[in-house]
Amino acid sequence: SRWYQRRVRGEQQICYEFSFWPDYNDDHDGGIFEIRSYSLKPGCLYEWGNAWANAIKLREKDAVMGLCSQIGQMYTVHHIWRYSDLQQRKIERDSAWKRGDGTWGDCVIRTVPLIKSLNVNIIRATDYSPLR
Repeated sequence: SRWYQRRVRGEQQICYEFSFWPDYNDDHDGGIFEIRSYSLKPGCLYEWGNAWANAIKLREKDAVMGLCSQIGQMYTVHHIWRYSDLQQRKIERDSAWKRGDGTWGDCVIRTVPLIKSLNVNIIRATDYSPLR
């Protein structure tokens, strides 16, 4: 697993990559990235990780990175997803809900009560980004 530094609006975090998160397949060109930042209730990171370890398998092709804070604003989790555009984002998210085994719904049922707040940003990679 790897460590990452994140700086937003003058605040820094040192984050650790979740071990269950798949390696990012970066053979795509362009597109958009969705950064979902969850502020969790203290003491529930283990439960969050257990739920996502199963659910991430449904969305591996979109998954870029899953991080949890170790220094800075604690109990923060960041999920980063890649899509070609907003329409593909809608299709992929809807598809996860429609799968018959209930894994995605189970993950949501287990993790929503753990969330204090959620912030979602859609960005494009800069010309010099390794994700471009």
